[in-house]
This record gives sequence, C-alpha cells and structure tokens, in this order.
Amino acid sequence: MKLSRRQFIRNVSLAGGALTLGFHLTGCSDGPLVVGEPEDFRPNAFLRIDPEGAITLQIPKAEMGQGVVTGMVTLVAEELEVSPQRIDWEMAPVHSAFADPEMQLQITGGSASIRVFYDVLRQVGASARETLVAAAMQQSGLPRQSLEVSDGEVVASNGSYRATYAQLVPLASSLPVVEEVALKTADQFRWIGRYDERVDARVKSDGSARFGIDAAPPDALVAVLLRCPWFDGSVEGFEAEAARSMPGVVDIFATDYGVAVVAEGYWYARQAAAKVEVRFTGPEGELRDSEAISSAMQAALDADDFASIREDESSREAGGKLLRARYELPLLAHAPMEPLNATCRLRDGHCEIWVGSQAPDIARDAASRQLGIPRESVRVYNQYLGGGFGRRAAADNVAEVAAIAQHVQRPVQLVWSREDDIQHDHYRPPFAGELQARVHPDGVVSHWRHRLVGPSINQFMMPELAKAMLPQWVPGGARQLIGTVVASEDFASVEGADSLPYQFDGIHVEYHNLPIPVPLGYWRSVGHSHTAFVVESFVDELAHAAGEDPLAFRRRHLPEDSRERRVMEAVARAAGWGEAAPGRYQGLAVHASFQSYVAEVVEVSLQDGKPRIEHVYCAIDCGQVINPQIVKDQMEGGIAFALSAALSGEITLKGGAVQQSNFHDYGMLRHTDMPDVTVVLVDSDAPPTGVGEPGTPPAAPALANALFAATGQRQRRLPLQLG
Repeated sequence: MKLSRRQFIRNVSLAGGALTLGFHLTGCSDGPLVVGEPEDFRPNAFLRIDPEGAITLQIPKAEMGQGVVTGMVTLVAEELEVSPQRIDWEMAPVHSAFADPEMQLQITGGSASIRVFYDVLRQVGASARETLVAAAMQQSGLPRQSLEVSDGEVVASNGSYRATYAQLVPLASSLPVVEEVALKTADQFRWIGRYDERVDARVKSDGSARFGIDAAPPDALVAVLLRCPWFDGSVEGFEAEAARSMPGVVDIFATDYGVAVVAEGYWYARQAAAKVEVRFTGPEGELRDSEAISSAMQAALDADDFASIREDESSREAGGKLLRARYELPLLAHAPMEPLNATCRLRDGHCEIWVGSQAPDIARDAASRQLGIPRESVRVYNQYLGGGFGRRAAADNVAEVAAIAQHVQRPVQLVWSREDDIQHDHYRPPFAGELQARVHPDGVVSHWRHRLVGPSINQFMMPELAKAMLPQWVPGGARQLIGTVVASEDFASVEGADSLPYQFDGIHVEYHNLPIPVPLGYWRSVGHSHTAFVVESFVDELAHAAGEDPLAFRRRHLPEDSRERRVMEAVARAAGWGEAAPGRYQGLAVHASFQSYVAEVVEVSLQDGKPRIEHVYCAIDCGQVINPQIVKDQMEGGIAFALSAALSGEITLKGGAVQQSNFHDYGMLRHTDMPDVTVVLVDSDAPPTGVGEPGTPPAAPALANALFAATGQRQRRLPLQLG
C-alpha cells in the first residue's frame, strides 16, 4: 500500500503512542493548559471571553502571510455570531491541544490549516455560543427556541430578554460546556465566503506586528554565526584577536554549528565577524558539484534501478507515434523576506524561545535536545513569520541559538544574514525526469511511462519530524530508520506524478532515490513543484504531436465530470483561449495539489525578439471559500513565487559550497516584471482545501508552453531562458 505523507506521519505517531484518538476540546496530554484569567469563560483550549466581553482565539497555526489568522477567526466568528473584527487572537503555545489533527504535530504545512480545522473551529464557536445560550436560558427561564443569537447578544424573540456575552460570562463559566451542537449550513453563512478583509491588516501596515526578528527582550545580546561553507564540515580552529577588540563585542567562540560572534548589536557582531578567520575541515565524498549531480541523475535515468510507484497496464499493443523527452530541475532556495532568526533566554533550568516557526513543537524539541532538558522546560513564543514556504518547518536556527545562549548565559538573539539564508538553506532537491508515451492515429495516448530521479526529501525530513513526534527516549537510530523506510518510494518526491488525472491507456511511474550531501526541505508545493512542470510540459508535447489544440487535447483526455476539467474550462473562458490579441501567445497547464484544483494560462509577447510575460489567468476550485480575497492573494503570490523560480531560480554547487549569496545572483521577480493576474474562483460545495501552495505548480509549465507557442522551441530545463 502506498502511503501519503499524512498517513505515514499518523502511523509514526501511533507507534510512539502520541496519538489521541478523536478530538477533545479540553484534551491536555502535555499537562494543564491555563491561558487567560480565572474569571474568563474558557469553554475549550482555543477560546476565552473575559467579563468585559473581549473574545480571544488561540491560533494553532503559523501566520506567514497566507491569511490563516483571518481564516480561523472567521470560522469561529461564524458560529459564535460575532463579526470577525470583534475577535482578538494570540499565537497558541506549544501544547498537544493545538496539534494538527492529521499531522499530530503543531505544524503549518501542506496547505492544510483551514481544511483540517474547518469543523474543529466551527465547533469551538458553536459550543461557546450554545453554552452562553444555556446561561441565558437559566437566567431568563425561557426555552432555547425562544432565544436568538446575533452580534454577541442573546435576545428573546418577543423582546422580553436581552443579554450580551459579557453579561453571561460569569454564569456560563459555571455551566457544563455544551458540546453537542449543530453547525450552520452553507446557506446560513454570514461571514464564511463573504468576509473580504484581513484582521491582521492594520498591525502589518502600521509596523506594530511582531515578527521573530522584532521579538527579542530588550536586554538580549545579538549573535551571528560563521558557518562552514560545506554542509558536513566543522571548525578546526579560528583566529579572532583583531575582532575581540572591536566595539561592542562580548564574546567569540566555537560551537557545533560554527564560530559565534556575540555583541551588543547586530552591526557590531557583523563587523567583528568579518575580522574572524576560521579554518574548516574540507569537503569529502562525491556529488559536490552541480554538474556531477546532474550527470548522476542522467546516468540513473539510463539504468534500471527504479521502484515502481504506479503500474496500470495498457490494453493496446505498442504502436502509433512514440515520444520521449527528458526534463531537469535544479536545487532551489526558499529565500523568505525575513532571514532566519531566533532568541533564547535561559533561567532556572528553563528555556524561553522567541521565533517565527512553522513547527513550534519541533523548535521546542530542538532546544530541549541541545540543552539536555525536558521539552516541558522549554517555552516557545511563536511570532509572525516574514515568509516561510517550508523553510521555517526546520529548527536549525533554534538549536544554534540555544547553544550560543548556553555558552554566554545571557539572553541572545541569533540573526542570519541574507548570505547565510541563501547558502545554508534546506533546499528543494534537484530532479530529472524522463517521460515517454505513444500517440495513436485515433488520438488515444498509451504506454505513459514517467521516470523520476532525485534525492528523497523525506529521507532527510522524516527523522527530524520524528524527533518531535516520538518520546525523547527513542534512540536516534530508530528515528533514522524512518527516513530509510520512506526513501525508496518517497511519496513527497512523486506526488503529482502518481495521481495523473488523464485517461491514458496504461500509466507507469517509477522513482529512483539519489542521495546528495545537501540539506533538503519542503519547498512551496513540495513534489508538485517539479512533477507539474514535467507532466504538463509533456502533455503539451503530446498535443502538438497529435496535431491538436492543447486545450482540446486535455479536454478529450480528462473525465468530463472531473474538477481538473472544470477549472481548465473556467480559465480558458477567462483567458479567451484561442483568441489572444495579435502578438500574444498562450500556454496552458492544469494540476491538482493539496486537494485543490488549479488551471493557469500564461500569455506572453515578443518584444525585440525576447518574450515578455503579459498576463496570467488562474482558476481554482478549493472547495468552500472562506475569504475570497485571501484566496486570490494566495494565487497571485504562488504565481509570483513560481515565476521567480522558473525564470531565475537555481542554486549551484562548486566544491561542495553554494555559489549564490544574495538576490543579485539568486533572482526574484521584480515589480516591473510581474504580469497582470486574473483569478477565477470556481464555485464548489466541497469542504475547503488548500490555497497556500496550489497556485505554484501550474505556472512554470504554462509559461514553458506559452514560450513554445511564441518561439517554436521546447524548454525542458528550469530555469527557462527568455533570450
């Protein structure tokens, strides 16, 4: 049986005894959870209402610009019958009560935040509402059917009684929480699907929002770290006499992670670091250069050492026109706007961490292991994230700052430079793929065979996740075994390839894991980021070989009632497919990821013989939309992220070190290059699904297909060449 990422993680948590079956609003396996004041009405771990009527929601997911705070506030507000603007929020502490119901960790990823908490948070709001109504029933002597709830008040339908939530808090706090409640149906929604503001817009506009880099205590020192340019190197020695005498310098010392320079401020630390001379152990082993990795991937494609991921036999004999193509994609960095940072304060055997993390309990575990103290002795104060894209699911920055704080025994903030961020990332792995298929005279496509070669993301990441999921006494060898188990058939590496929606006659998908000595991580849309490019580019090649319009070809091979076809038809109408203005050329791609369905049309022009991206049209079916504007914003952001990678994203290695260092050689899409974007939300009565990542995968293949329409040249390697 092939396991999904969440199924595998669920099994790991079961093995470690960490899974609580069912969802309990007051479940607290980490011990008592006390947030707020004794006189507050606290019906569950997420929500509290104080005697003044202030409502506060604990947010269990990280806010990194994707709008999760607004979405979660809206879900609770809908059932609590108050405006979302009336609900304050806080980032939840690390506690099992706030764990993702599927991942069994307090982690933000997989575009799952709203999907997995959709019913949970509505239940939170409805349960609180009905407990307040129970208090009103006791206070008024009226039956439930005589009471109505609106805008934070309980009112008798005949006008004989009225009470605000604030007035009901003292009595509601003494009553049993009502947990058996009926949730609203879609036709009753007042805010879900209609609320178009962001509850965090003001603080992010006036500068009062606190990101990790803003959150250090006033007395914290600042540290920078000189890291080995090779990922498996270590410090042999260093010379720092000149640096020690510079203004503001407090200490310079070696750690397991590099040489730390600690000073009274970032500028002091960075200037002193430039004067430190460090000797590192040299790189060893193979695959230290990008050219060597590329050659190894190509050689693996020529061999037969593959694990079978999907094997649907063809009913046709070999015949028709055989097409074969190879594609290749490079290492990619995450490059969030806010470079990594973390702050640590130690006192009385306890540790406090201020950080912007996608996985605060992984951060807690990293600090506890570094310091040799129980997890329960570590408190993580999670902040806004200035971009994550998967990078902030790792906690290397937390382990580093804990080691530094342990040495200096003072509060200290570690701040990475942009160069640190680019050269010491957990990268999206490189991949190569070979596709072949036969196109028959009657238009049938048969014998689809997709081979993928690249390093296993999960071989690197799963042992890290397991550290936080399993008890601390579980030995490291057992955790590493988890990575070995998933490596040969890594579901994260083949997602999007193994679930091909086209009705082709016979589909084979095979994967070969090629380990490389580079830290890897989940990059926005993970495996879909490379499989969509390969699959949708090759489907376009098949359409051309069949002499068909790319839209008509896909339409013929997608089931008529499929959601892929619905979004494809919607984007084609929005883009005026086939009717582009003179001098404009269009490319199409459709892809499903994170249970959402997205189709995109990229329109380009030729200016002085060079292509320019003019417009991107996008249609998404993400089930029930919570906040329409946020969905559109996320599609635009995902498209911009994808186009940056498609046009200039490439990390190269030389002698084991990353050659890029900043945005001058690891380019981002500039404002002047950003095309117009039109987003269409396709109506759906399905539950909500992901929006943070699904806009990314179709953009690169749609652009490549548009470039073919404009120039007649197929580009099978990223980044694409526009000149």
